Amino acid sequence: MEIFLGWLVCSIVIGVIASSRGRSGFAWFLIAALLSPLIGLILVLVFPKLGQAAAAVDETGQKITADSHVRCPDCRELVRKDARKGKHCGTALIPQ
Repeated sequence: MEIFLGWLVCSIVIGVIASSRGRSGFAWFLIAALLSPLIGLILVLVFPKLGQAAAAVDETGQKITADSHVRCPDCRELVRKDARKGKHCGTALIPQ
């Protein structure tokens, strides 16, 4: 009985850790409960945190933000606001 309770508590802890890392806590609770809390813990720690991906950077090294880039009307590629031509399609753009 104690082993079952310990397994359940560890699975709940894995669910809480997964939830704090931006993943579904209930799904990770089920994974840990069905497989093993140790396997669940290893998997949760191996996968990267969601929502904390590296910031996108353009070819000049500038961060891509809504203030610095717009979408090309033809190819929908992100280009700098001060660009005169789309970098892939060559469409003439009006710098903003």
